[in-house]
Amino acid sequence: MKATFNDFLKENPNCSKFANNPDAIAIFNILSKEENIIAMIDASNAGKPALSACVSEVESFFDNSNNPTIDLRDGFTRTVIGRMVKSILAPFGYEPSIQKDLPKATPAKYFTSASCYEKTGTASMRIVRTIEEI
Repeated sequence: MKATFNDFLKENPNCSKFANNPDAIAIFNILSKEENIIAMIDASNAGKPALSACVSEVESFFDNSNNPTIDLRDGFTRTVIGRMVKSILAPFGYEPSIQKDLPKATPAKYFTSASCYEKTGTASMRIVRTIEEI
């Protein structure tokens, strides 16, 4: 089963101030989209920070919010988003291995580095890719 926002909060009690924050929930949902999970795992397998795969979507959400209830300029908030990624990738057996700067080609405004992940844990979920005729 994919991680939920409540799973994230249980694993990270120090993030409880975001429990009813609509923007935090929306960002968790952006990170949890299947295409973003796949992209983060692909980035991890390529030795790149997982967040680099979808950081522009997260930042665009923040930049386009009229009255944001989070602030990506805040270091703790960026750390919280990194912890969200950790919770989201855990069911796939991916665990953080090292912190790296985001690739220069990654258009990031608020994030400069993020965690890289390796498949070292026990997985309860997997990605299945198929080729089908359309």
